[in-house]
Amino acid sequence: MTDPREELLRQIKAIRDKMDPKLVERAKLAVFGKVPYDSANAKEAVGHFLDARDDGGAFRRKLAQALKAEGAGLDLDPPPAAPTTPPTTPLVKPRRGGRVT
Repeated sequence: MTDPREELLRQIKAIRDKMDPKLVERAKLAVFGKVPYDSANAKEAVGHFLDARDDGGAFRRKLAQALKAEGAGLDLDPPPAAPTTPPTTPLVKPRRGGRVT
């Protein structure tokens, strides 16, 4: 008869072997309260931040120049192109209906 602890450890090892090693490492760090750095999510967050700025891309260019001076590059996707034509329908102020009591 086998020891139940050895059987359990064998099962855990088999499960860990099937899992992505990065996922196992993130889980180990999370157990100790450390937040692992995820470069893909960080890049996406910076991209969203830069896209949300309405300065015509000036801050993005300034950041790219600063990173280039340090030897690193800004490999984010370019900002979406702004529409060049004005909207065709005029903006109308919404009207309030009904009586105010």
